Amino acid sequence: MDLQSQVLHAYVAVQHLGEGRPILEIAEEVSLSRFAVSRMIKRARELGLVEVRAALTNPLDISLSTQLAAQFSLRSALVVAVPGTTEEDVRQAIAAVTATFLEDTVADGDIIGVTPGRTLVEASRRVESLPMADVVQLTGVGTSRLEDGVEAVLRLGRAAGGETYPLYAPILADEQSARTLLAHPSLRRTVQRFRRISQAYLTIGGWPDASLLARQVADYGDLHLVEETVAEIGATLLDADGGVVEALGERLIGISPAELEAVPQRIALGGGAGKHDAVLAVLRSGLADVVITDVDSARYALGKDGAAG
Repeated sequence: MDLQSQVLHAYVAVQHLGEGRPILEIAEEVSLSRFAVSRMIKRARELGLVEVRAALTNPLDISLSTQLAAQFSLRSALVVAVPGTTEEDVRQAIAAVTATFLEDTVADGDIIGVTPGRTLVEASRRVESLPMADVVQLTGVGTSRLEDGVEAVLRLGRAAGGETYPLYAPILADEQSARTLLAHPSLRRTVQRFRRISQAYLTIGGWPDASLLARQVADYGDLHLVEETVAEIGATLLDADGGVVEALGERLIGISPAELEAVPQRIALGGGAGKHDAVLAVLRSGLADVVITDVDSARYALGKDGAAG
């Protein structure tokens, strides 16, 4: 049973067995029949997922995970209880859950898209083996060392045993340079596969202080062009309401918002104090089906969104 199913089974079991809530009430909350919920409670106990309290292998907050998914109409949310307070603690905890999610959900024949963010690089280091799948890099790189940025796609490619399609390019350039880069056969070969992605894994960047892309925009002296930006997901900039910020246009090298929306499953991951508003923007955008974040970011999003409503 994968992590998403574990979270839902454990949640309904704890709500009924631990909190005493009626099965019908829980069924209405999770949009399932009462018969399905009854079976899930029984199954959760048989598998040892609950002992009145949750007993998941991964440090997930099942209540916040379920609330976040329901409030933002997600396919699933995985909210990680981080054993520490630093940015690195958050990154490592989210990476560990992301690695498990990859191992749970990738199937033979998938074409996996990944961005070169630091959390995904760390997740890729934890994945030992995947079903046969191709791996495609979804954006250019936000650092000066392009070889560092392609680590995630190359590691996951080795784990999956399929073809790899790296993108040896910066994520931001002037328009002429971007056109020239994308005309190169090796880059064009990668970009042409964006429309065939079956799962996209994208790190969330928090603007301006928790984003490598924001640093590149600052180096160009162009932050004033996108001052309403609070987040990025892939090569898409978002404002606080989750709307797309289009000021940089064709200067961004990576999967477009329209191409991203066409991907059957989109997983966004990120968290920490510097990304609270960014996580909320991604949740509001509708660009993610699954969100993997930390407890504090989830609480912030639920509180802010509830206050706005």
